[in-house]
Amino acid sequence: MKTRFACCLIAGAWLAAGAAPDTAEAPVGALNVKVDARVELISIIYRLAGNPEYSQGRVPAYLKELNRHFGLAQSHPAVLLARKLRQTRGVSYDAPMSLAVHLKDAQSLELRTPLEPWPAGLDSRWRPDELELFLEHARQFARDTKFERFWQAHQSLYEQTEARARQLVESEGHLDWFDRFFGARPGARFHLAPALVNGGSCYGPKFQQGQQEELYCILGVWSCDAEGQPQFTREALPTIIHEFCHSYVNPVIYAHTAELEPAGTNLFAQVQSQMRRMAYGNWTTMMHESVVRAAVVRYLQATEGEAAAERQIKQEIDRGFVWMRELAELLARYETEREKHRDLAAFMPEIIRFFTRTAEKQKAERGGLLSIALRQDEFAQAPGIRN
Repeated sequence: MKTRFACCLIAGAWLAAGAAPDTAEAPVGALNVKVDARVELISIIYRLAGNPEYSQGRVPAYLKELNRHFGLAQSHPAVLLARKLRQTRGVSYDAPMSLAVHLKDAQSLELRTPLEPWPAGLDSRWRPDELELFLEHARQFARDTKFERFWQAHQSLYEQTEARARQLVESEGHLDWFDRFFGARPGARFHLAPALVNGGSCYGPKFQQGQQEELYCILGVWSCDAEGQPQFTREALPTIIHEFCHSYVNPVIYAHTAELEPAGTNLFAQVQSQMRRMAYGNWTTMMHESVVRAAVVRYLQATEGEAAAERQIKQEIDRGFVWMRELAELLARYETEREKHRDLAAFMPEIIRFFTRTAEKQKAERGGLLSIALRQDEFAQAPGIRN
């Protein structure tokens, strides 16, 4: 009787920890900080599949125990399918995490919403038949590898990680900025999920059902203290804001794909080598990142001042977003015209015009430089001229 009762307590804790966030009682705008069993399980599968972005963990003891516990599962059907989906359909980076937040829990791995119509927050690199097969294999993976046992064995680590992440955001974060900047988002709730497998890779998926939205920052853990325990410094704050911004920016960009495509393809052609180094493989991702990063500049301006915003602008220009200063200035104008533009969606015509002008300017400058280069080449080839 005693043993059975203890097992029931463990099972209950597993179900509670692995379940999708209970948003029914959480106040709108509240922050939920929780190491998420769904995120850890899917991340482990993709780590075993060899995805570089899921192989950057920085918590030494945790990774050592993870490798020991799951190391013999590299040929599991779930892992092999994850590897295949990455190679054939590009299911990698944020796509696995978008699936994780659409699952009820880490035990049943059942979807929280039908696939018809396709959920707005679920990455389109998934296909219904492949997704269902992956989940079938993932359920078997969890059973075969005793993922529940691993999860329960690390509860103290998860709780300490949660407490440290929560302390940072509650003491120094300013989540009230989102409503002020983007416009009120009724039904939105923030979920910060420290991901101990992911190292420096972070993601901003969302789950939406009716008027209720769960906005996620899946925050990779890339820093530890002297004892090897996860720690979160002020340097993590821009990343947290960045990932939450994706839930606001991405849908607005997608809604204007046709208008943005000419400028986007033109600009991407100019900076694609830098974008691809950051795993931004197309113009739409570049557009998402541009506006998100400019919004982070405005957040820093509002919460830390001019110097912090300027540092961020210079960093983004170095990364290839050469239009960052002008785009941040445009968003500053948006902030001063809120009576005219109630939210970012209402301001999109101005953003579209900005990117169109920027692309035309860059094209003209390239044409001028090419003309100079051709004239120099002709001069160098003239009779009597030698290098």
